Amino acid sequence: MDTDMQAMEQRLLMQSAAMMLLVAVGGTVMGVLSNSHAILIDGIFSFVAVFIKCLMWKTSRLITHETSRKFQFGYWQFEPLVLFAEGLFTFLIIVYAFVSGVQGLMSGGNTMNFGIAVYYALFFTAADMMFYLYVKHRNKTVQSNLVHFDNVSWSIDAGLSGGLLVSFVLAFLAERTSYAWVGQYVDPMIMIALSIQMLIPTFHILLPSCRQILGEAPEDVHEHVQQVMDDFMKRFHFKDYVSSVQQYGNTKIIEIDILLPKDYPEQDLAAFDRIRNQIDRAIGYDPEQKWVTITFTTTRRWMAKDYQLQGNAT
Repeated sequence: MDTDMQAMEQRLLMQSAAMMLLVAVGGTVMGVLSNSHAILIDGIFSFVAVFIKCLMWKTSRLITHETSRKFQFGYWQFEPLVLFAEGLFTFLIIVYAFVSGVQGLMSGGNTMNFGIAVYYALFFTAADMMFYLYVKHRNKTVQSNLVHFDNVSWSIDAGLSGGLLVSFVLAFLAERTSYAWVGQYVDPMIMIALSIQMLIPTFHILLPSCRQILGEAPEDVHEHVQQVMDDFMKRFHFKDYVSSVQQYGNTKIIEIDILLPKDYPEQDLAAFDRIRNQIDRAIGYDPEQKWVTITFTTTRRWMAKDYQLQGNAT
């Protein structure tokens, strides 16, 4: 990612944090005024989201530094850690919302000011959805992994506000009928429904970040590197090779150990550099978002362990 794209990424993350802070303050205040636990939960979720978005912004700035004395391989691993933290905090809030909703139902619900709640839900449903679409459009240019997953929280919040709006409008109308008693159960029922709704988007954040933290090889990158190296095996008559891949956010870590016959015709370093450059170009990907190491050896013990010879252990 070039400097302009990095600056745009950081600007989008800062705008997201500022916008979410507005949502957090509005949700907390309106939750108290309307006596709605569901709106209050939305406010609490938004405060956590502000903290996570600030961490994302800081992570984006760190990644631009590439390396330091303490982190000599760079800061890429911070990206899935921050995303995992966002997913984990969101999951904990979901559990809390679900438990609170069940307890609310069992205790007879609570009386709300639906008039205030409807105005709150209407305003923030529109604001969340517009900001979500704005960030999604801008990220088509930036193509930032951080911005993409950050925007998932906006889709969650827009869904929360939309669900609140529909439910509060229905309850507001029901108050003027013989079903007015239903209104006191609307708040806990919304909390239960929205906590279930938030599960899938939350796992869309948790699972990919967890895979990256654990170092699971991305299948598409693995297959691509294997195809490239199989072709080079035939063209340059290598004896064998082992490739290892990993991914942190958009950054791809690729290591290739190539085994050569002891009588390989090319013997000088310049020739090996030319081969290395050809392999790197064939692999492709953004030069700013990959770390490629290619080594040549005539001794197998200097190669990485060949996982394909270990059997299917997993």
